[in-house]
Amino acid sequence: METNLNLVEISRKRRYLRLAPILFFLYVVNFLDRVNLSYGIDAGMFKDIGASASSASLIAGIASALFFVAYAIPQIFTNLQINRVGIRKIFAAAFTAWGIITILTAFVQNVPEIYALRFILGFAEAPFYAGTMFFLGIWFAKNERGLANGYFNAAIPVAGIIGGLIAGEVFTVYGNDPGWRYLFIFEGVLALVSVVLLWLVLTDFPKDAKWLKEDQRVALENELAKEESERPIKLPWQKALVQRDVLLLVLVYFFGVTGLYGYTIWLPTIIGSFVHVGAAQSSFLSDVPFIVAAIALVLILRYSDKSGNRKTLTALVFFVAAGGLFLSALLISNVVVSFIFFTISAIGIFSFLPIFWNIPQESLTRESSASSIGLINGLGNLGGIVGPILVGALESYTNSFVSGVYAMGVFVLLAGVMVLFVKNSR
Repeated sequence: METNLNLVEISRKRRYLRLAPILFFLYVVNFLDRVNLSYGIDAGMFKDIGASASSASLIAGIASALFFVAYAIPQIFTNLQINRVGIRKIFAAAFTAWGIITILTAFVQNVPEIYALRFILGFAEAPFYAGTMFFLGIWFAKNERGLANGYFNAAIPVAGIIGGLIAGEVFTVYGNDPGWRYLFIFEGVLALVSVVLLWLVLTDFPKDAKWLKEDQRVALENELAKEESERPIKLPWQKALVQRDVLLLVLVYFFGVTGLYGYTIWLPTIIGSFVHVGAAQSSFLSDVPFIVAAIALVLILRYSDKSGNRKTLTALVFFVAAGGLFLSALLISNVVVSFIFFTISAIGIFSFLPIFWNIPQESLTRESSASSIGLINGLGNLGGIVGPILVGALESYTNSFVSGVYAMGVFVLLAGVMVLFVKNSR
């Protein structure tokens, strides 16, 4: 007779195959709709809608920041709702809303319109990332979760690769304008198509999984219940929100996300500035850091699950990111070497996410995990305001992205130091 752990192990492949590909695809769509603004910036969309050349970078940073202001607002509420009603209804509504908003962005004629649409887009996208992190925590056991998180978060560099190819091809065929408008239309339609796929494939809770055998489903629920009883932080969800480690993780995530979105939103423009190429070529070159990061991410996550190391490994990848950014800025006079170190920094910038999220998933009980992941993701993603605005403002002030790259390095270095002070983590 199979033991509980054996049955969980047997069902793991089926759960990965059922859930990982669709979640990966959905995150690719999500990230494309979130960062298509970066390709639009490089193609001059803000000048096309009336922004002056001297203020375009700062206005672009504000537009990006407005997304994250709205994004932070509903996080705790939506995650608690996912815990109660499941993922499909909330995700279907979110993808429908942001698909329509993204298509409408293609038709903007002035700066206030883009500000309004980016703000609404942030509100629409709010349930997705934190909801998925919670969802993975209730579908995969402790020794499976790192790899599950890793495959999901690998969608970021893969979306970067796909986004760079799409943008480069669109700009080559249609030019910068109306190329950036076609880019928003295409990626908005993709979000709408995703609604059908997620509704058909996703299952809200393990107890609803008719595609698992009964004994496998029961074994998984028993294993997750056992892990729940062993978690070190057992508090009502309201009290968990002010727990020391949770607040510290908010700060770590804020600093990390500041670097992540400063890097992602300005990536094509920074590369174009450093290497002295146009929008189409910089879009294609933007794929290089994403390709390197995608390969590194999977390898790092395999090691993380085998070693059980979360906290120290998270700090190390932050330090890799900081070192790459500092050296890239320092060696800007050598274009090739600077680009190599800028690419190396992507390993740390994108790899921290799946390792980091293991910490609240493994230390908090279910409802507390739902609310705390919402808080960490919502407030931490306010770094998405600081990063783009800071890099844009420094470029406007100095006429160079070098100071912005140094600033991103400082933020990810602080994140690496602070995560070492988390207590309840392997």
